[in-house]
Amino acid sequence: MKNYDHKDIEQKWQKTWDEQGIYKTENNVPGKENYFALVEFSYPSGNLHVGHWYAFSVPDIFARYKRMKGFNVLYPMGFDAFGLPAENAAIKLGADPKVLTYEQMDVMRGQLRSMGAMFDWSREIVSCDPEYYKWTQWMFNQFLKNDLVYRAVTSVNWCPKDQTVLANEQVTDGKCERCGSEVVQRNQEQWMLRITKYADRLIDDLEGLNWPHAIKESQKNWIGRSEGSEITFKLSTDHEIKVFTTRADTLFGVTYVVLAPEHSLVQELKSSVENWDEVQKYISDTKKKSELDRQQSKEKTGVQLKGIFATNPANNEQVPVWVADYVLVGYGTGAVMAVPQHDERDNEFARAYKLPIIDRPLVDKIEITKKVGGKLINTYRLRDWGISRQRYWGTPIPIVYDPEGNAHPVPDEHLPWVLPTDVDHTPDGTAPLARSQELIERTEKIFGKGWRPEVETMDTFVDSSWYFYRYLDSKNSETFASEKSRDAWMPIDLYMGGAEHTTMHLLYSRFWVKALYDLGLVKENESYTIRRNRGLILGPDGNKMSKSKGNVINPDEIVELLGADTVRLYLAFMGPYGVTTNYPWDPNGVVGVRRFLERVWKAKEKISDANNEESDLVHKTIKGIGEDIEEYKFNTAISKMMVLVNHWDKQESISKTEYILLLQLLAPFAPHMAEELWSDLGNSESVHTTSWPVFDTEKVIDDMVTLGIQINGKVRAEITIQKDAVVEDVKNAVVEISEIQRWVDGKEIKKFIYIPGKIISIVI
Repeated sequence: MKNYDHKDIEQKWQKTWDEQGIYKTENNVPGKENYFALVEFSYPSGNLHVGHWYAFSVPDIFARYKRMKGFNVLYPMGFDAFGLPAENAAIKLGADPKVLTYEQMDVMRGQLRSMGAMFDWSREIVSCDPEYYKWTQWMFNQFLKNDLVYRAVTSVNWCPKDQTVLANEQVTDGKCERCGSEVVQRNQEQWMLRITKYADRLIDDLEGLNWPHAIKESQKNWIGRSEGSEITFKLSTDHEIKVFTTRADTLFGVTYVVLAPEHSLVQELKSSVENWDEVQKYISDTKKKSELDRQQSKEKTGVQLKGIFATNPANNEQVPVWVADYVLVGYGTGAVMAVPQHDERDNEFARAYKLPIIDRPLVDKIEITKKVGGKLINTYRLRDWGISRQRYWGTPIPIVYDPEGNAHPVPDEHLPWVLPTDVDHTPDGTAPLARSQELIERTEKIFGKGWRPEVETMDTFVDSSWYFYRYLDSKNSETFASEKSRDAWMPIDLYMGGAEHTTMHLLYSRFWVKALYDLGLVKENESYTIRRNRGLILGPDGNKMSKSKGNVINPDEIVELLGADTVRLYLAFMGPYGVTTNYPWDPNGVVGVRRFLERVWKAKEKISDANNEESDLVHKTIKGIGEDIEEYKFNTAISKMMVLVNHWDKQESISKTEYILLLQLLAPFAPHMAEELWSDLGNSESVHTTSWPVFDTEKVIDDMVTLGIQINGKVRAEITIQKDAVVEDVKNAVVEISEIQRWVDGKEIKKFIYIPGKIISIVI
């Protein structure tokens, strides 16, 4: 028998699948139900790392399984190709960001193909392609016509080095995630999307979604709907402060009032504040912090507005007024009444600055609000979405200005409003497009002398808010996606993605779909039927992978050494996929998975044509693996295959029928090996176009049990085995589990204790 040569096998079948087009997906196939499985499209900012493999190859297992179950499955891929990293790289190299981006995409296509994933490359999308962003611009104009877009001055995250606005997700520990510069807050005019109009729907509609509770709560918390009261505190000057509180019942316990540093009233009080220099310095220091940093900081900082007092409308007591960064201008009114006895943040601040903490009786919320002349309102943490960016490499905002300065949308016949090519995009504090003579000349040629173009580009989150529609009809030049294609595939059946996108990306894309729905452009009010989050693959040291730490795992090297199927199988074996657990990369675990594949390969030598029996174990394996895959427990599905192969190791011969069934079970996990062995057995049809095996109900009487695996008294993993499994089989299966290998690596197993149906315990 020939050796398991993964290099030849994987290259051979990737080429064959591509030539045969077996993964090309039609919009409708008679007799088959459509299933849209989506993963986030990749960003071409460097070579793929093992985290990308985790993101794309493991969901591929599920997509392949659903296909074998008889569904017409769409599993597409593309590139989220605009953005700051490419622009920064281009600046550093003195190159064109378009050239760099397309070169990187060429590299990544090859890397993505090496996964053996069932991507339908005929539907590929690229967000920096004018034929893609034409429709981003068109949608922007539709929103503008319907008052969902406006221009306003707002506080933004500003990177002084990159000279551009940053989204909250692009700020880490108060620094730009790309260049590491300290981010500052500043007021800037920009184009805004009226996402707050949808705040209640974005919360209320979550109830009808098949999403984990944690994701729903993240969305709710980000929107931050609060039901409460607006109450006015008069100041010792001629001014007043309107505060928002959810605890009007604590009004008598107020000991101070707090303004956000950015609150407009602070500047109005300047002449009356005795320590203005101190206040001004505090405001300046606050601008260096992101809102997220301010919310998460355990240290409470602030400064009193000396000489300013507020009067509690409930009892006419005067209390001091402070400025503190734990209060955000965008939440409520940007001012709070502080009740240290009943609020943890207020209590921490009061203790830090030795302010009074008093215990006063609680009163009825509604009655006290009415008594002091307040009003009952809802407020939200969510603010309208600012999309203007002072960058070159992004979707141009399709706006032009007449000689009087009035804004006009670029008409449809001039879309796409393409990026000019004569731009020096070196940051200088102004938008790079402002330096484009090509853009100015184009604008005046079309609209007339004195007209000028908008020089800002869009936040890349805009491009990724609707990308899934373009997969459905990626070559359509008449619309973003035909009604026929949308009817065929929407809403998305399953969207697997990173936990880091639980808030902003999911929220923005949900808003986008709701806005399109209200405009009659789509039929669905929500885009994602099922959403599952994944965690991260950590470095071998247990830390998040980063080049600076030297713990990045290059999958290309592992593929070269052990094969793509090994990487796929190992990543799936690390733990349940649809959870936000982070898993450390274990080199020994990868080798262990490779050994398993070699055992499957070698088992072919035991096939006996005379043996056509199908054991109960095989049928239980079919049943169990199907159930595990449906629950995204790919790890336990693999363990069941290992149990079966362990069983075969003790047999002199293997039924050919059973071996064929194993190859079908293995196919979604290790597609290249399964295809090669399937072909070796004389099958002309691809194993990936066959149907998922069906188990015999009479042979699957439940005699399986799931047991936790203890190491020195602590449960570290679990395994599903037969209730009557013998200790040798159990031990062999347990030591194959990567999580167990990580704990016992290099250590002697002093005891292996197995009590059938009750306990598995390892002492090291």
